[in-house]
Amino acid sequence: MRIGLFGGTFDPPHVGHLMIAQIASEVAYLDRVDFIPAAIPPHKQQQVITDMALRLDMVTISLRSFSTFFVSTMEYERNGPSYTVDTVRAYRKRYPKDDLFLLLGADMYDNFPLWKDADQILQEVTLIVAPRPIQERVVESQPVGPALHMKVIDLDMPALEISSSWLRERLLAGLRVDPLLPEGVAKWIVERGVYDRS
Repeated sequence: MRIGLFGGTFDPPHVGHLMIAQIASEVAYLDRVDFIPAAIPPHKQQQVITDMALRLDMVTISLRSFSTFFVSTMEYERNGPSYTVDTVRAYRKRYPKDDLFLLLGADMYDNFPLWKDADQILQEVTLIVAPRPIQERVVESQPVGPALHMKVIDLDMPALEISSSWLRERLLAGLRVDPLLPEGVAKWIVERGVYDRS
């Protein structure tokens, strides 16, 4: 089986996430994509993040019409920061003979050599990289070794200029974002008052 691992804060999940997963599935012939909401993203420990249970619910609603997309509670159930290497190791233990793929944006790929145990991650996965708008890229690409490039699939798709932080700002201001959210998510957010800070 070929399994895509798609980690992120998903605060909120949006149509860009679904398109990346869909195109990755087509290009890499993935049998499934597991969306893995991060409980405590190491690079966002100083930021206010929506409760994990609510983000899990939003992702679950987002995936209802995709039969090969699933939500994983793995990082929710694990204590401490959500390091990718720990998740990859857990998947390798659970799926010892399957092919694992890690989906990430080009901005995250730029920093990949600086990730915790990046070399160990690469022993287990092939990277699938989605383009991001150039203005969102915060650093120049880091020097990487040939082994990294041998295990990378670049997605041929437009750089989707959709930002979860921008969506949150609009939601906090009471403005509509439903055209950019998966079916049912916008209504659920309003009903639950997820981003209601009044």
